[in-house]
Amino acid sequence: MFKDDPVAVAEFRQYELELRETARIEQEELKLKDRLVEIRKNKNITQKELESRTGLSQQAISRFETGSGVNLSTIIKYAEGIKCMLMPVDIEIIAE
Repeated sequence: MFKDDPVAVAEFRQYELELRETARIEQEELKLKDRLVEIRKNKNITQKELESRTGLSQQAISRFETGSGVNLSTIIKYAEGIKCMLMPVDIEIIAE
């Protein structure tokens, strides 16, 4: 049985930790996305203007803003397009 196999239990626990970390990162990305969209709107930059500044299609910008196209590459381009500088804070480096 699974619970009797210490290697399987350890692998499962590692898998659970990785899933939690992935979920945490996704939540942080969504919070960052929300803040960037707020800044774009406060600066009165339209999605069309942002399209010409970033090379991202208006569809990609819309997907990003609704949360379905959030990834690091898009975050960086979006931030540059609205003239925001991203600065990492409280980065933890863990060596194995």
